[in-house]
Amino acid sequence: MLPNSERTPGFWADNVMPLAQWTKFVSTDIDAVREHMSRMFCPHQLNIEGGAPPVAFRHNHTALGAMTFNATDYGTPYGRVSVVIPPIEELILVQFTLSGRAQITQCGMTFDLVPGQMCVLSGDTPVRQVLDKDYKHFTVKISRAETEAILAKELGYKPERLVFSPAPAPLTGAAAAFSHLIRTICDDIDSGLSAYAHPRTAGAIQDTLKRLLLAAAPHNYSDLFNATPTGAAPYYVRRVEEYIRAHAREPISLADMIEVSGVSARSLHAGFRRFRGLTPMGYLKNYRLDLAHAKLKSGAANGSSVTEIAMASGFSHLSKFAHDYAERFGERPSATLKQLGH
Repeated sequence: MLPNSERTPGFWADNVMPLAQWTKFVSTDIDAVREHMSRMFCPHQLNIEGGAPPVAFRHNHTALGAMTFNATDYGTPYGRVSVVIPPIEELILVQFTLSGRAQITQCGMTFDLVPGQMCVLSGDTPVRQVLDKDYKHFTVKISRAETEAILAKELGYKPERLVFSPAPAPLTGAAAAFSHLIRTICDDIDSGLSAYAHPRTAGAIQDTLKRLLLAAAPHNYSDLFNATPTGAAPYYVRRVEEYIRAHAREPISLADMIEVSGVSARSLHAGFRRFRGLTPMGYLKNYRLDLAHAKLKSGAANGSSVTEIAMASGFSHLSKFAHDYAERFGERPSATLKQLGH
């Protein structure tokens, strides 16, 4: 039996307009539509081809922190809409077709975006879209800086500019998970559920969506983000591991590890992600945590404190050490020390 994402091509059932309770703007004036859409997204050109056909525009909109969800119906039963967006500097736009067809041109590529697909617009070149009559779409507006921060956290270093391929991706695999989570969030918000606005959940949900997007759509760091451990590690990974074992109690920077490895930062990160499932800094942190865990087991017998053990294991920020330790071992360092001291 095929999964739901392969049986049903639509993003929302029956091509309905999502966020029905969150109508932001309705108009029959194309000039007002231009002004509104430029204000909500970014300044861009918007024209209707084929003379001056009637327009029944509707835009439903809600936000989750800095991320916004937008359902748009241009309401053009006869003429086609032409949209030209300048290079997108600060935004990532993820677009789904609810009904109809959009012809999109970016980075020298021209393709049709139809129901059952998504595309990511994030490049440094203009985007041109020609929307068929009665076209409806759903767009997620995401901060580029925040997404690049998530990528940097996963890679362990600050990458260069993140650029997604604009080519359409079918709603399967990670793309299906991304679209289903968006649909669930929007339907729940539309039903009046407020948990997504809770300050302790909104940020985590946004981060999850960004991680799913990084997994769902091809980009210039997909090879590193999607790498899985496999096979014997190359010499430069083993060389850094040996260096960490010998110097874990001393300050170690990423620059130190790159110098020891003898390869580029990108190659070093790719090697650790592929063969160890961690970034170099993540590997260092786990090695130090394991070192501290072993010391805590014997610490009570020789009168050592948590602070002394943390410092001797290479940690200088005690609160972060306690948090990372609890996340890795399921209890606070003091609990390990006390428990094993009895």
